[in-house]
Amino acid sequence: MTASPKGTVELESALVCQQAGTPQQVLAKFLSLQLNYQCGLSVVTTQELGRAATTVALQRTVRCAFVIQSQAITDPHLVGALGRGGVIPVFLILPARSVEVQRPICAGTPNVHLCAWEAAFGSAATSLQHVVARVLSENGVGSLFRELDETPYPALRRRVERRLRSISTLPTLPEIVLRLMRLVNDPSTTTAQLEELLCRDPAIVMKLLQVARSPVFSPGGRHSSMSLSEIIVRLGMKKVAAIAQQIKMINSLVRPEDSEFDLRRFWTHSVGCAIVADRLHERRLVPLPGEVSFSDYWIGALLHDIGWLVLGFFFWDWFARVLAQAPRCGHQLHQAEAELGDMASHERVAQLLAVNADLGEGLVGALGRHHTTGPRPAPLVCLVHLADNLCKDLRLGYTDEESGVYDPHVLAACGIDHAAVVRARDALGPDLAGEVHGLVEQCL
Repeated sequence: MTASPKGTVELESALVCQQAGTPQQVLAKFLSLQLNYQCGLSVVTTQELGRAATTVALQRTVRCAFVIQSQAITDPHLVGALGRGGVIPVFLILPARSVEVQRPICAGTPNVHLCAWEAAFGSAATSLQHVVARVLSENGVGSLFRELDETPYPALRRRVERRLRSISTLPTLPEIVLRLMRLVNDPSTTTAQLEELLCRDPAIVMKLLQVARSPVFSPGGRHSSMSLSEIIVRLGMKKVAAIAQQIKMINSLVRPEDSEFDLRRFWTHSVGCAIVADRLHERRLVPLPGEVSFSDYWIGALLHDIGWLVLGFFFWDWFARVLAQAPRCGHQLHQAEAELGDMASHERVAQLLAVNADLGEGLVGALGRHHTTGPRPAPLVCLVHLADNLCKDLRLGYTDEESGVYDPHVLAACGIDHAAVVRARDALGPDLAGEVHGLVEQCL
């Protein structure tokens, strides 16, 4: 992060000079995903090499430059200008035949790195993402993800927040969602204060009254004439606030037109996961290795896959590639993601969103560890993991083919085996899937 002469913070960026064409566009989008979510860099684009060199010379916040085109650059001085004479790395992403032409041209130019189109994707050391990650690290541009793993939460929040300003594709949670979270976590909050905050958004209140009377929260359809204050008393402040947060998020995160991401299916899985987590906890269907709060497990379950939404919204080509790979991985999306090289996994993207919203260390961990739980998973991680996989067994995953895969570390931490998981699934109720679908319809 660089300070301008006036003392304001300027965002560090990567320059991408992208030739027109479908392969070039796909590669540029793939590259933007890595630069945004692994490195915290904004992306400046151009289609002209001369303009690219000028931008590098004038904008000292540019930390690296990329050229994606079908032919070699024959002028070695231009390549040198793109890298400020070796000060910043230059990546030339070309077809393999052009790489061989380019290699002798830039042999004497420092900090220039070649990558063939054909080797761009995947997990090999020569793939685009691995070459870029290694070279940027050598040039002082570290990984956001390494900071997530190695930095205590308070320091992480301060350090990562600055770099997240560069990511235009990272959604922010609606302000009322965060205000509701702060309100219900304050033990001095009164029913009147919650009602006052909710009533500032009449659309939420109207949906909330409808949803609270649904079979999920009001079995048998009773209490159809209750007021908001009466619903708060009956369900409790935390549950009403959670429902309101759910309604607001479902209706605030709008899919871009150029994405085919199935938003309804996404929210069906997410809402289902929250309801399953609630029933597991409230009915004590599985023992947990420690206490978890309602606010944490509802929001954690609801947002556990928010990384998929970000990837599906803003990097649809990548998400479509994951979907296409999934049948080869037992229809496990997270496994397909890993086999494609784990460019910016949905767990990690969710962690970044949680850090950006300052949801707290527990939720940051749960969103980032619901698959990769580690040997000693926290109680919240265990609950979200079990709810996520039970939803898939109930055909409430993002795809119908997904099924639950239960981490042995979670089962051991809870002191259960797979038979206990099956009993818990059966105890959730035969109408659960239908109730979830109905609830999502009411929230939309």
